[in-house]
Amino acid sequence: MNKKELEAFMLLMFQLKKDFTRIPGLTKLTGLKNHYRFRLGKYRLVFKKLKNDGVEIVKITKRDEQSYKNL
Repeated sequence: MNKKELEAFMLLMFQLKKDFTRIPGLTKLTGLKNHYRFRLGKYRLVFKKLKNDGVEIVKITKRDEQSYKNL
């Protein structure tokens, strides 16, 4: 991950903590309850919404065939 991508992920983490519903480009994953993903170039961040309105990061990975397996 280069410096620009790392800075973008750090900003994303801050926004996830604050209010993830306001993040543009966020996608709810089909077939999984309360799981969402965010695309940033060739990387994917998958997280789930918790009952207390918090979030849990499930996976940060490069996009490939295995990106959404074993969630």
